Amino acid sequence: MSSRPSCIEVVSRHFEVLEVKKGHGRTSIALGLPLGGGELEKALVEAYKSLSRAGCYSFFTRDGSGLYAHIHEPQGTGRGWMLAAVLAATTLVTVYVSGLAIGDPSRGSSWTPLAYLLGLLLPLLIHEAGHWLVMKMYRVPSSLPYLIPAPPLQLGFLGTFGAVINMRWLPPTIDSLALMSMAGPIAGFLAALPLAVIGLQTSQLLPPGEAPPGDVIGLNVAPLVMMMLGHLAGIPEGYVVILSPLAFASYVVFLVTFLNLIPVGMLDGGHLIRSVVGPRMHHAVSLGVVAASFLASIYFPPLSLFAILALLLYLATAGGHPGSAIQLSTPTWRTGAAALLYSALLVLVLPLPVAP
Repeated sequence: MSSRPSCIEVVSRHFEVLEVKKGHGRTSIALGLPLGGGELEKALVEAYKSLSRAGCYSFFTRDGSGLYAHIHEPQGTGRGWMLAAVLAATTLVTVYVSGLAIGDPSRGSSWTPLAYLLGLLLPLLIHEAGHWLVMKMYRVPSSLPYLIPAPPLQLGFLGTFGAVINMRWLPPTIDSLALMSMAGPIAGFLAALPLAVIGLQTSQLLPPGEAPPGDVIGLNVAPLVMMMLGHLAGIPEGYVVILSPLAFASYVVFLVTFLNLIPVGMLDGGHLIRSVVGPRMHHAVSLGVVAASFLASIYFPPLSLFAILALLLYLATAGGHPGSAIQLSTPTWRTGAAALLYSALLVLVLPLPVAP
């Protein structure tokens, strides 16, 4: 016999249990008053955390007939660490091979393939660690972080499609959804900043027209923060900057951060917008962003990649977002603070056209 308490037992430690119904693959529990008194939302958050520890995925609603906890008992998730290890090993190889395409150790340590590997994967992993820490704080069920391999740079890719954590259930409150959405991008951005500074300082500068053929990766856009760092580093206008592997990795991280912040579907930006404006406006904002992206790509074709990705992500979720597990939760100053951080970070990583 398992010693783990049942989901109903866990709920009964936090609330009066008035009625229990089972069906449609879930258990629905009519709740009375919180046993410990205090604010209802705090009691629901504690119940959510206790249920998550017991392996019960909870969803709380309130209607005219009362307050309900809907419990789902998930299927076994298997040995995710084995998949994570295989993906990580493959990604290390593909990213390192990509670094060989732009590396030249004779120019210094930031030009080695290892510099590209660390400059790309370290901020991406720290990004996911930011999400993971907030998930653990609120007991949100999640997978291990997975590195996703891709073909190397020699075949037109970057060696990786990034890193992901599978959020297996909704976070408890609107605030936790907002904090979780921003913890990752902020952490990854801060990790990439010093690497970008070092990478730019060790990049090669050439007067216009003197760059050897094939030595420059054609970059038609650059994140605003990259331009600002270049200005602070004293890079003269008109010069060709041959990005070192470390600088190029930082450039990629900033673009990936921008992609994550696009306010569509279940991206980090989509989570944040859902926290701030609610479900209906989230759908409207997602659709508006897709339309605006395609309109912008007419005038500046390199943005068409972002437009296509935004459309695919919108279609994948039908523009919707379920919100938080405690449906009666409301945003507080924490969500407002996350929204301010989101706005500032979105501007900093905004890709802007640059002279060829």
